Amino acid sequence: MNKIYLLSLTLALGFSCLAQTEQRVATSFNTRSISRNAARDLAGWTNYINKDNSPETVYGALSVTPEYNHTFNGHHITRTLFGDNLIEDGCRQHLKISGSQVKNRSSQDLLADYFYLPSDFQSVVQFKPVIDNVIIDFGFYLGLDAWAKGLYLWIHAPFAHTRWDININETIIDPGVNNYIPGYFTPDELLRNQLLDSFTDFVNGKAIKNTDHITFQELNFAQMSTERLVKSRMAEIRTAIGWNFFAEKDYHVGFNGQVAWPTGLRPDALFLFEPLVGNGHFWELGFGLNGHYDFWYSEDGLSHCCFYADFNVTHLFRTRQARSFDLTKSGTLSRYMLIMEMTSPAVSLQGENGDIPSAQFNNDYLPLANITTLDVEVSIAVQADIVLMLNATHRNWSFDFGYNYWGRSPDNITLRQNESFAEKTFAIKGDAHEFGFLPNSTSFIALSATEDNATIHAGTNIPGNSVTNPATNPNIDFPQFAVDQPPVGPGLNLLYAPNLALTPANFINTSVPPIFITRNDLNFCGTQTSGSSNKLFYHLSYTWNDKIEWQPYLGFGGEAEWGSTTKRNCKPCDDHNPQAATSQWSVWVKTGATFN
Repeated sequence: MNKIYLLSLTLALGFSCLAQTEQRVATSFNTRSISRNAARDLAGWTNYINKDNSPETVYGALSVTPEYNHTFNGHHITRTLFGDNLIEDGCRQHLKISGSQVKNRSSQDLLADYFYLPSDFQSVVQFKPVIDNVIIDFGFYLGLDAWAKGLYLWIHAPFAHTRWDININETIIDPGVNNYIPGYFTPDELLRNQLLDSFTDFVNGKAIKNTDHITFQELNFAQMSTERLVKSRMAEIRTAIGWNFFAEKDYHVGFNGQVAWPTGLRPDALFLFEPLVGNGHFWELGFGLNGHYDFWYSEDGLSHCCFYADFNVTHLFRTRQARSFDLTKSGTLSRYMLIMEMTSPAVSLQGENGDIPSAQFNNDYLPLANITTLDVEVSIAVQADIVLMLNATHRNWSFDFGYNYWGRSPDNITLRQNESFAEKTFAIKGDAHEFGFLPNSTSFIALSATEDNATIHAGTNIPGNSVTNPATNPNIDFPQFAVDQPPVGPGLNLLYAPNLALTPANFINTSVPPIFITRNDLNFCGTQTSGSSNKLFYHLSYTWNDKIEWQPYLGFGGEAEWGSTTKRNCKPCDDHNPQAATSQWSVWVKTGATFN
């Protein structure tokens, strides 16, 4: 039965992916692993590996490569994370936060009410994401011609100290002075000094104090840290066993089988821009094809030039990760919307026609990400790492210059079979009022008012019109006048504020029935990312070619890599996954020894 349900869910999600029109955003930024770098692996090694060697001797090379790299073009990462929610201002891009009572709100503004901020609050939020790494890569190559001519083994094991900083910077335009009127959040007035001071506070896990038996939960996942996040770990260990079926002095052609052993970090979704070392804790299996050709030799044989090609393709097997999900209908960044817990059945509440709502507000507000961050199974069909390189060698000196392409297909995401999701428990608040009041009284009853059509930008009640008071919940789901349910006799209409007279203009609506958030509402497609990049690199090295068994070498190199960018304003966007690729520059020193 569970398998049938999961199959139905997968098909439904597939059709929802095809229907996407909004530019997608990444909820997890899992970019190229620091261990998946064939350019760094090959640079400085072309004269020491894939030799035409005698079966009587053992040859190979050892390397230690300290490297530093740093990203640039951070605005491309920003667009990948926030998409069409960004407001472009010349070369600058930012999020605009504004409350429901701010006049002339833009359709791109994020609703401040969701973030426990005043309804007249306004601010601008900018980001400058940066990743930098200090890496030490350990490499080993061993020719196994004693077993079979052309047979070899290589291992690469990089250790990294990584630092990720989203560099959030908020400029407050108006801190706001409004209190929230009774009924909007709580039965009593919620004062300005009880609210948060900034959007940055909210996305760093702050919440307002509980009041009137109402719980306000903090954001537990997808946070945007004000601090630089630091991790140190060994990335996946890559190994290969290969065979050069053509191995001559001037050329070779061969292939290998590759395995990557996951030793890095797996995403846990605590942060939107979370530090990762490695490929996301995938096992990898694949193959490589490589070859070289010495196309020029000097007459004295002391100088030569060669062309080298290396193609690597791997599959990333299914692994467990945590991902935060938006809602398909509510759009991107909806994971930051405010939702509410409901309780069933409704008590002391009915609609005007006598129907009793299936649930009512249960005195608990929380960000959507708290319930839509789930354990999932992720796999990636194919990843490619391709190097084309020229080498020039003169006596003890060697120079490499080359091009590197990296790319991976979109990740395939499914819920784990044992992962539960609370159905008929949570609903979207939007800008609905959640308490109604008895006439000429401060007595209150929790409502069942939900707003399934709300987005991160706005609820459905505000802005209202000159006729309808938005405090009466005119545009909630399935609105009916809310009526109390006394033990004896007819009920009284509930009103939008305390101590009001019983007149139709003061009646407040409730949802009959309320609409719950279900597992089918989760936007699995929005979490899928792919990536590709193009790189130029160089390396210069010197080898002490004394006639001894071990010959040390020392070199330095660097690279500049340009990551693919997320498409802007694409309509429709079903063929454009967010690009989890970085542009970065790197410098390294490569030292070690070759033996023969």
